[in-house]
Parts: sequence; structure tokens; C-alpha cells
Amino acid sequence: MRRTERNGRPAPRWRHAAALIGVLAAAAACTDAGGGSDEATDKAEGDAVDAAGMLDMANENIRLTNELDAAEDRVIADCLEEQGFTVHDQRELGQHEPIELLSLVDYYPTRDFLPEAGIAAEWGFGWWAETEEMFDSQETQDYYEATFPDSFTDDAPEFDNSAFESLPDDERRAWSVAYQGEEATAALEGTWTPEDGTGSSEDGSLDFGDGVTPSGPKPGGCQLEMIEALYGEPRQVEIDIDGGYLAWQWRPAEPSVDLDAIEAAYAERTAGSQSGFLDCIGEAGYPGWEFDDSGRLAMLDYSAMLYTGEPFDPGFTPESGTAADTRPPVPDLPRDVPADFEGKRAYEVDMAMAFAACGDETGYRRTADSTYDAIVAEQYAAIETDTFAWQEEIRGYTAKAQELIAG
Repeated sequence: MRRTERNGRPAPRWRHAAALIGVLAAAAACTDAGGGSDEATDKAEGDAVDAAGMLDMANENIRLTNELDAAEDRVIADCLEEQGFTVHDQRELGQHEPIELLSLVDYYPTRDFLPEAGIAAEWGFGWWAETEEMFDSQETQDYYEATFPDSFTDDAPEFDNSAFESLPDDERRAWSVAYQGEEATAALEGTWTPEDGTGSSEDGSLDFGDGVTPSGPKPGGCQLEMIEALYGEPRQVEIDIDGGYLAWQWRPAEPSVDLDAIEAAYAERTAGSQSGFLDCIGEAGYPGWEFDDSGRLAMLDYSAMLYTGEPFDPGFTPESGTAADTRPPVPDLPRDVPADFEGKRAYEVDMAMAFAACGDETGYRRTADSTYDAIVAEQYAAIETDTFAWQEEIRGYTAKAQELIAG
């Protein structure tokens, strides 16, 4: 749920990082639903913030970032064209089509175990789509398109890069070296290795030791000229994901919401609404479920047992530092669960329909999702002042870039 860095900027640009977690524009409409938690809903209503304003703020972040992207790329293009490179790689320069977020909540905590009733009746939980039998099927593709709508107004834009791609290999490589330097080009080719294998930052303050990814090569070429002209020397910063790694950055970091705080608040505020839902699915024939510490039902082990007969294997070993699994155990499968694929899928669909019906009938779905909306809106409101200050910084850098373009 964090940004994916590409030379200090989100990549690809149309997947702006602010969109990965956030608020629904209708988050302020948090109301009690029969059987739901009064405490959770009252908390959401009492602390409601201007969620629509938070959505506007995030879209302004995207607009300003897009505007600065275009100005940076024009500075780089001028540098390249002075060296005789007039055809550019549109994957790197030129992706500036406007994008608007329709929603900031991309994925509710209930999504994995509480599909909408119509989705449940047709697709179940979608576990079947991850099986060897169905993974590459058209039906699986249809399922993902139907159940994972994009939070943007349009899908990723397509760019005509045919002029660049038609150039000979040596000319494309020469462009890349002029654009970002020999080391960065070699890294893309898989032939670059860092001189210092420890993965330390330049001043030695960040040292992750063996087994952790060091930073990529320092930007070079026209990209470095642009960076130095606008921001000064690029710097290495620690990205605390997957054990930690280093990345080159030059822009001011966009303020981000506290994901841990969101998770903790969600679990706390929805705890009181869980029992009615669990009672309902128990009476429907699915007893023994427990919510974990994050306020979710851990479905992976159950789905793996259904389709493979074995618990879910995340693919990690104790040596990789994976935290101990503290999730409550999932219920055992019924003794009469079908053995054939179609029978298992029918069982999955029946179970999903029961869960969906209980989520609606008890009000748990509405309570949980509206509570999540409100919590994330609160987190965006908490960084509003910092975000407005960041926006002013970005406007200043854009104006500076435009001055460089004007000469």
C-alpha cells in the first residue's frame, strides 16, 4: 500500500500513491444499521470530517504531481535534444494525461470475506480463480474485471511509443545513457552491480547489512542535470518495506496517512459489531470463525484447505524473518465437502452467499465499511496542514522548472 519508486517518483505515473489507501467521498454518511455496533457507528458519526474535501485534496496532489512531472520531463527533453536525441521513450517522458480519483478507499477490510450478494452468487469469494485449473482462464479475467474496479476515472492510459521502439537497439541504448546515465542503463539490463555491497547510504547512516536490497544506481545523464538544477543533489533514503531498502529521492516527500493507526482504530471500533455477524454465519452452517487482531477473517488457510487439502503457504521461511502467525485457527472443513473441483466451487459459492447475506442482515457490512471510511478520512484530515504546505512546495518547483524551460 505504499508507493513504488521509480528513480524517486511513483511508477507508473498514473498509479499515484495517494490513491492506494483513502476515503470514500460519502464517508460522512456513516449511519447505524440494524445489528451493527452502536459504538462504532456513533464514533464514526461524531468524528466525521469533510471526506469530500479530502478527496479533492488527493486529486489536487495528483494534478500538481502530474504538472511537475511534465515540467521535469520538458527540462530533460531539452537537455537530450541539445545532444541530438529528438525521439524520446514515452515510457519515461510524456505520460501526463489527467487522472482523477473517484474514491480514495481502494480496498475495504471486509472485501476478502464479505463479497456483495450479487458477486457472491456468481463468483463466490473468488478462491477458485487462484487455482491451477482456472488461474489463466477467461472466466478468471472476467471475475477480476467485475470485482476489482479501478478507483480512477479511466484505466491506465496508452501511449504511442512506436517511434522510439522502431529505433535500432544501439540508438535506444544511447538515448537511455544520455537520459539517465550508464549505471542506470546497465541496471535495467541486469549488468550493474553496486560498488558497495552493504547497501549503505553515502554518509553511512543507513546500513542494512547482508540480505537486504541496496539502492539502485544514482541517476545520471540529463535526469541528474534536471535534479541538480531543481532540487540539488539527490539523496538516498530508507524505504521501510520488505525488510528495508534504499532509494534515490529528490522531491519533497508527499505526506502520507498512518496505515498502522488506521488498522488499529478499525479493529478497535468494529470489535463490538462482530458477534452478531459470527452468530449469523454460525446459524447458517459455518460455525467456529473468529476475527483476528486486525478485525478481519483470515480466509487463506480455509480456501487453501478446500482446494489443495493443505494450509496456505506464504512462501516464506523462518530465516526470512517472517513474524509468527498469530491469527486464530480457521474452522475445519465439513466432512462431506465435495472432492471434485466443481463441487468445491459450488461449496464456495454457497458459503459466500451465506456470508454476504449475514453481512447485510446484521448490518455488519455497513457498520464496518462506514467506520473504515471515517477512520481513513480522519487520518487524511490529520495530514491536511502538512499536505497543503507540500502542495505549495511542489508549485514552487514547477514554477522553477518552467523558468528553466523558458531559458
